[in-house]
Amino acid sequence: MPQFGSHSDFGKLHEVVVGIPDDLTLPPFSADLNHYNDELRGALEKTGNRPLSIKKAFPERWQRTREQMEGIARTYEDNGITVHRLRPYTQEETTYLDNLQEGHSQLYPADPVFVIGNHFLEVNIRRAYRRKEVFPIRDLVLPMIEADPDAHHVAMPAARPWSPSGEGPGPFLEGGDIMIAGNDLIVGMGSLCSNQAGIDWLTRYIEPYGYKVHAMPIKGDILHGLGIMCLLRDGLLMTHTPALADGLPEPLKNWDVIEITEQEMNGHATVGVSLDDKRYMINPQHNRVMDELYKHGIEPISTHCEDIGYWGGAIRCITLPLKRDAA
Repeated sequence: MPQFGSHSDFGKLHEVVVGIPDDLTLPPFSADLNHYNDELRGALEKTGNRPLSIKKAFPERWQRTREQMEGIARTYEDNGITVHRLRPYTQEETTYLDNLQEGHSQLYPADPVFVIGNHFLEVNIRRAYRRKEVFPIRDLVLPMIEADPDAHHVAMPAARPWSPSGEGPGPFLEGGDIMIAGNDLIVGMGSLCSNQAGIDWLTRYIEPYGYKVHAMPIKGDILHGLGIMCLLRDGLLMTHTPALADGLPEPLKNWDVIEITEQEMNGHATVGVSLDDKRYMINPQHNRVMDELYKHGIEPISTHCEDIGYWGGAIRCITLPLKRDAA
């Protein structure tokens, strides 16, 4: 078994953390939730400025979400991948930062932390109610780091508290924005996710270790670079090009591109997970995209995640790779 570390987006996957839907409670609607669908946004706007228990408000969809997450965990295990699950929050953790934004979630562990090579980064997610997610993840990962003398553990400087005029300057950096292409790191930057201050921090920290950080500006209210693009193997990516404010980042300009539509992007076609450079987990609703993957030598692994996606993420968001080979 390889040492702790994730060295690409598509090398052989060995070990992951998968999130849990337990006690999923979303905050009252605010501008940083603009990526939510109209039905969910409407439900949050009707709470009287109170957080919404999803299990109570959407019991059937919550149950389907749970079943789909268990199915994804089984898919990993069936492919020889070790799966870890998070412990629930303590009461103290549940109410942490409620003065900034009430709510709590453990659906998407790949956002508040990220693994680049043998560096475990605790980063700053823009939505304050999600910053507490780091505590259960840290408890799970820390023994692995302590057992590996080459592993690094670093936390970003805390983001400044919100002000009445908005979220403040951050710094914001979110795992859902980061893609690893060899020693090049592609980092999405937009109004709902990472900002320049977060990318500047990552650059100062990680570049002395041989990486090069490339910002990828996003057009519009799209959550995360991975919502627009994924790297499938060395030289092949999938993206919705119109959502890229400056086109493809420099290290990817000569890569082959599977172009997807806005509808396919909104359906999270790029938010799957590669088991290796020949197999990609994707929702079977994307028939056309699956055909394109086949044409390019990638086997699509049919993976239902439409209810997971209802809350704003998909397979990649519920999956934090801990051990993945280089390309």
